Amino acid sequence: MPRSWWLLSAAVLVSCNGCTQAPVEHTVRKVTTEDVRRDTEKAVDTATRAAAQSKEDFETRLKAHLAEMDEEIGRLHEKGHALKDEAKARWKEKMADLEAKQKIASEKLDEVRTSTGEAWGHLEKGAQAAWEDVRKALQEAAKEF
Repeated sequence: MPRSWWLLSAAVLVSCNGCTQAPVEHTVRKVTTEDVRRDTEKAVDTATRAAAQSKEDFETRLKAHLAEMDEEIGRLHEKGHALKDEAKARWKEKMADLEAKQKIASEKLDEVRTSTGEAWGHLEKGAQAAWEDVRKALQEAAKEF
């Protein structure tokens, strides 16, 4: 065997010689129904607060987006007054579509605002989809006009 192996073996034997390892003590604590109830209530309370904060953050973002959208629609209305004939007809059609989508997004925001706890999480997807529809329609109208 190589000499390094013998040196390693000797080192292990010397380091372990006389080792006294303290016994590991285990403590067992009885968990009561009250402990479980209390911990569950804390977890539910924490989750509820987190969901409420998330809902408030979402509402705030959606309100800000809708306010920006209102301003952009106002600018598109101003541009539309200068259009003639066929362009004016297309503009009216786009604006009607945009305003209908904006109304849907606004209604979804109202639903989120009045929803409670877990229910708002289900509404978030619908509100997000409505917002995306309005955003796309607004971008298309802004490009065209």
